Amino acid sequence: MAIAYSWTFPQFDVAPTEDDLPQVVKVIHWRLDAIDGGVQAGAYGSVALGEPDPSNFVPYADITEQWAIDQTSALIDLPQVQAALAGEIAKKKNPPVIPAVPPFAQG
Repeated sequence: MAIAYSWTFPQFDVAPTEDDLPQVVKVIHWRLDAIDGGVQAGAYGSVALGEPDPSNFVPYADITEQWAIDQTSALIDLPQVQAALAGEIAKKKNPPVIPAVPPFAQG
């Protein structure tokens, strides 16, 4: 089964105005969840955006989930995050260490 990834964005930190632009997103708080056959792993963090560019500024009311994904993906090492999540899922599916009752205690 392939790993399915899903993004959530619980919060943006927004400047009320900056450079005469209203509601400028300054920080995106993100979460990326991975699931494979019922086994889950997740990562979270935040990214600080640079100075707003008036030529391609997106008004706050027009921000989409895809915009948030694009901004976040550009600022994190997405392949590394996905590899870490895949590794966590693999360890959950095939744990490198498991609990066992000592052989002398089985009786």
